[in-house]
Amino acid sequence: MVQAIQQEMALSPCINVCTLDTGNKLCLGCFRSIDEIALWSRVSNDERLNILAAAGQRREQLKP
Repeated sequence: MVQAIQQEMALSPCINVCTLDTGNKLCLGCFRSIDEIALWSRVSNDERLNILAAAGQRREQLKP
């Protein structure tokens, strides 16, 4: 019998601060690029996790 490992769906990091930084083209609320935001609803959960990881790194690098 094969057991399926259930993975929770990654939730959008949107915090309703939808403003793009004109310099780096990242959302000031969630630190995703416009392309990542546009693709979010169509990508796999694994890709969502990759986007979340990249956004988290950006947040750490760019936040004062």
